[in-house]
Amino acid sequence: MPRLKKTEAQRRAERFDDYYRTSKAHLKLKEPDIAAALGIGESTLRKYKRKPDMFSMGQIARLGHVLEWPDEAYLNIINAK
Repeated sequence: MPRLKKTEAQRRAERFDDYYRTSKAHLKLKEPDIAAALGIGESTLRKYKRKPDMFSMGQIARLGHVLEWPDEAYLNIINAK
């Protein structure tokens, strides 16, 4: 059976998850802190993490600021490299 190629959305979600988890661990942040910084609840944050395309551009910008992402992180997530 042929191996299915991942969609762009799947690659973007994987890249987002990589940056999110590593930044969160590096900064020793907890989910409630991140949700509060975004102005959303924890359950909404969990839902958005499963489907990062649901984040608005403003929320992604705030999330990147809170998690101290470099500019290249934003581009890698958007371009799904």
